[in-house]
Amino acid sequence: MKSSFLPFKKALCAVISIFVLGAMGTTHVHAQTYFTIGQLYFQINADSISATLIGHVDGMEAAGELIIPTSINYNGNDYPVTRIGKNSFISCGRLTGPLTIPNTVTSIGENAFLACSGLTELHLGSALDTIGPAAFYGCKGFTGSLTIPNSVRAIEIAAFYGCTGFTGALTIGNGLKRVENAAFYKCNGFTSLDLGDAVASIATSAFWGCTGFSGSLTIPNSVTIVEPNAFRNCSGFTGTLTLGMALDSIGGETFRNCSGFTEVVSLATVPPVFTFEDVFAGFSCTKLTVPCGCVSAYENSEWHDYFTTIVDDCSKVPEFDEQMASVYPNPTNGTLCIEAENIEAIGIFNLLGEKLYEASTMGNRLEYDFGPQGPGVYIVRIQTDKGTAAKRVVVKDK
Repeated sequence: MKSSFLPFKKALCAVISIFVLGAMGTTHVHAQTYFTIGQLYFQINADSISATLIGHVDGMEAAGELIIPTSINYNGNDYPVTRIGKNSFISCGRLTGPLTIPNTVTSIGENAFLACSGLTELHLGSALDTIGPAAFYGCKGFTGSLTIPNSVRAIEIAAFYGCTGFTGALTIGNGLKRVENAAFYKCNGFTSLDLGDAVASIATSAFWGCTGFSGSLTIPNSVTIVEPNAFRNCSGFTGTLTLGMALDSIGGETFRNCSGFTEVVSLATVPPVFTFEDVFAGFSCTKLTVPCGCVSAYENSEWHDYFTTIVDDCSKVPEFDEQMASVYPNPTNGTLCIEAENIEAIGIFNLLGEKLYEASTMGNRLEYDFGPQGPGVYIVRIQTDKGTAAKRVVVKDK
């Protein structure tokens, strides 16, 4: 297997490039027309009906509490503040007190609050869509919990890198589909993690070194990919690690040194593949619980290198959602009909986890002939725009 160091190295290089490009962009911002209201700089956006906050008149010497207005009046017209520009308050370490992002703001730009280590609380508005690269990098003063609103669809690379002061729960809203590279790298103050139901992928080093997490961790059924080092050195967890049923692959060293977990449960009927080595290196739990009838599939995979005891628990098998998808006749003598709204992909596997069929498709119906496979028990996995469903299918002799 390949080492997982290379993807992490690439991620770090990307983080470094943020600062280079950010510094280059500073002059460009100030070359545009801007104006002051109180102690803050603003610009009117290209839509001519909203404004961007672009900085403080005192630059890096700005001090005291920062109050971001929901709207401003300029030349007799009112403009809602919808953006916080890149580099707006970069290295303003003398800003203090809580930071509240108004409900009018939809985006926070690259490096916007980088190294603003004096800020004590962070409250994100309900309209926020995008948190840019390194937006809160190194803001070590934040305390309490952090909730990412359901409106947020993008948390970019290194957005909260090194924010070590948080002392409560980290809750990811249900709008975010991807947690980007190093987004919460070494944010070691968080006490628990709740991933939203829409997250489909967790990127390289997303939560590396978040040692404060405790309790259990559930990777939602929406997640298909967990990239290398995503939870490396998260040693504080003390409960169950539950891996969702749609998980396809886990990157190298993803759970390395996560030694606190007392139980591991995989809901995936087909063992997720390991894309790099040492996925569970330094893992103390050696027992794995898998869906009913899937022990052989996991024992004949790389999972057996880490878990010497693999058992199934039929009480933990997720119920097949007949409203999401329909599979019939079951049992079948050969031809199987699969129906669901907005099918995106279909996979068919035997109980050893071997993939017999896979197709990306758009439609509501598919027929599959098990004739060449012969009698036995198979797993049909259907992915739609609403989620993933899995069903055991019995094929009988003709």
